[in-house]
Amino acid sequence: MLNEFVLELEGITKAFPGVKALDNMQFQLKKGEIHALMGENGAGKSTFIKIITGVHEPTEGDMYLFGEKISFKNPNDAEKMGIAAIYQHVTSYPDLSVTENIFMNHEIRHPTWKTLNWREMHKQARELLCELGSSIDPKAQMNTLSVAQQQIIEIAKAISTKAKIIIMDEPTAALTARESEELYRITEKLRDEGTSIIFISHRFEDMYRLASRVTVLRDSKNIGTWNVDEISNDKLIVAMVGREINQIFPDKKMSAGDTVLEVKSLSNLGDFEDISFSVKSGEILGMTGLVGAGRTEVCQAIFGITRFEKGEILLDGSPVKSRSPQEAMQNGIGYLAEDRLEQGLVVNWSIEKNITLANLSELSSYTWLHRAKEKEQAKTFGEKVQIKATSIFDTVHSLSGGNQQKVAVAKLLTKDLKVILLDEPTKGVDIGAKAAIYEIVRQLAEAGYAVLFVSSEMPEILGMSDRILVMKEGRIAAEFVNRGVTQEMILEAAMGEEPVQKKSG
Repeated sequence: MLNEFVLELEGITKAFPGVKALDNMQFQLKKGEIHALMGENGAGKSTFIKIITGVHEPTEGDMYLFGEKISFKNPNDAEKMGIAAIYQHVTSYPDLSVTENIFMNHEIRHPTWKTLNWREMHKQARELLCELGSSIDPKAQMNTLSVAQQQIIEIAKAISTKAKIIIMDEPTAALTARESEELYRITEKLRDEGTSIIFISHRFEDMYRLASRVTVLRDSKNIGTWNVDEISNDKLIVAMVGREINQIFPDKKMSAGDTVLEVKSLSNLGDFEDISFSVKSGEILGMTGLVGAGRTEVCQAIFGITRFEKGEILLDGSPVKSRSPQEAMQNGIGYLAEDRLEQGLVVNWSIEKNITLANLSELSSYTWLHRAKEKEQAKTFGEKVQIKATSIFDTVHSLSGGNQQKVAVAKLLTKDLKVILLDEPTKGVDIGAKAAIYEIVRQLAEAGYAVLFVSSEMPEILGMSDRILVMKEGRIAAEFVNRGVTQEMILEAAMGEEPVQKKSG
């Protein structure tokens, strides 16, 4: 009888000095199966990928491919055996063409002259993309493509290597709803053609949409494998977090106070037009819409990262102009950037240095930095947001995504702020970290901050917001008081042909 599984891991353990990154891992993947892998940041998913793709050799245990015991010394070994990985942060060569990226390390050469056969590679690249339903030009440069298009190129590359197993690591994290649907279509097509896919995601909707089975990792161990149609959200959360999260979204305990931030007719050609709204002390104003609707651009204009051509910003009723982020913070406005790794944190620095970075002038005398005061401030605000680390001297790079986000929030809190702009504050973090961040945001509102909460995730917009703004093509399409508002109402406003008038839910 043929083996049912194309890939099996039996007792795989990977130990680094002082830590087991993967502990007695058991896993089985069927042919033509989409198998979801879920778990909190730091649960062992990255090490799992690196073992399968030959980046790391296991300390203990055995791996079987089509029933045969195998071991990989490097990623080339895994690729030759038909295993490919597609990562959340695309690992392409931005200055090379689509064709060059697809055939990197397995170029086609003329049989006689051994030179690169560009005509054949362009032809095959076009055919591969056509199979995936894409009309991307093989001669286009990679850095001219969207993230979704670059991921399609990565999939084409995997197919070009005759991959039988494809690992997709958080592929929808940076995609719009429409781009995610396109990725789903391509993934299902690969499955139907017999490719086995391990789909790693924090998003339950990805799992329900694609997978037939799901495996949960926690604390570097396999907690269990279930058929997707036989497991509930509650059971999944308990498996991932190790406890019940009875209430993901915290209750509101206070009513809003006076208006703190007022934006009047803010416009910047090509980005946004006629943006007007207000946020009160103790209020969480949600802002949503499709990716590209102009939400981030509005936040960056308020925070002084970019300029605006028309309009006015008022703080406590008085006009303010923030010509730089430093000036915005002096005015009492803080901003948590969407991309924490590129814009929010210095990942090779310690937690301590990241937390105090925005407040060095308060911790210094002339050119002298008061190290004791810096350490005390970092410790105080790190504890306030409950960062999980061995010490405040750990590098930010060593933390999980959720704890990195907490460091970014702690950095904001060192300044004397009145308004906090949060741009996708739970992007790329797991359900347990999300619940912790939601609690922090609610506590900030209760402490009197005016909070603008920008998110693409409908459940958290509905669960966290007191009022909701919906943006479409650079304009505010609708405003809802959050009572009885549904995802359908928000999506209708975000995708509708005509602007929706202000409504109460």
